[in-house]
Amino acid sequence: MFKRGFTLIELLVVIAIIAILAAILFPVFAQAREKARQASCLSNMKQIATAIAMYADDNHETLPMVRNGYCNWAQALSFYIKNGKIFFCPSGVAGYNGDYDDNWNMANVIPYGGNYGANEFVMGDKDNGINGPKKLARLKNPSNLVAVMDSGSMFARADWWDGIYGYLPGAGTAGATMNMTTIAWGADAQSDFATGRHNEGVNIAYCDGHAGYEKSSIVYTWKSMTSKSPMFPATW
Repeated sequence: MFKRGFTLIELLVVIAIIAILAAILFPVFAQAREKARQASCLSNMKQIATAIAMYADDNHETLPMVRNGYCNWAQALSFYIKNGKIFFCPSGVAGYNGDYDDNWNMANVIPYGGNYGANEFVMGDKDNGINGPKKLARLKNPSNLVAVMDSGSMFARADWWDGIYGYLPGAGTAGATMNMTTIAWGADAQSDFATGRHNEGVNIAYCDGHAGYEKSSIVYTWKSMTSKSPMFPATW
């Protein structure tokens, strides 16, 4: 007795069904993977927020400056964070270099390799002429003031929202050329610019020590807020 096999039409139907299922499921898998990366990044943010709180507690309630003339905020936190991976977002444009674990300096981690930026208008930046450092007691509602967030450089500035070097994910110009090195952004960076790093949003560490997620569409409106902006303590 002969066993009946698949006909060509039946085989094509099965292949078509598999292709349809793949088209439906692959985006779901990609979204789930990004959710996992988002959670890992949020964990980084929480550790950074905790380190900032510890730094302030050891320095008369004073926040670390973004740059104070001889070191940056990441270097200032190196006493509280001993793993360079914390400063690298799993979905960030720049990848982690394991050499940072062997040579813990942080001199180049944030400006040229890290994926997070500190809020200059809260923490101050001597190199950019922004007064600081700020004391926690001077901040009204620190639970809503941004300390560090997903960014394209070591600092985050609302007046550089559309800038090339200091961009915030989801609020920049896709496909731009980086001013400081004249290197064109690749596909990952363009996506970072255009849609936001994590499912059209960013992770944020706040001044009170907690971390959270916000949609880029909401973050982008902060630059035009005239009162109670999460980027500008002076508006409170």
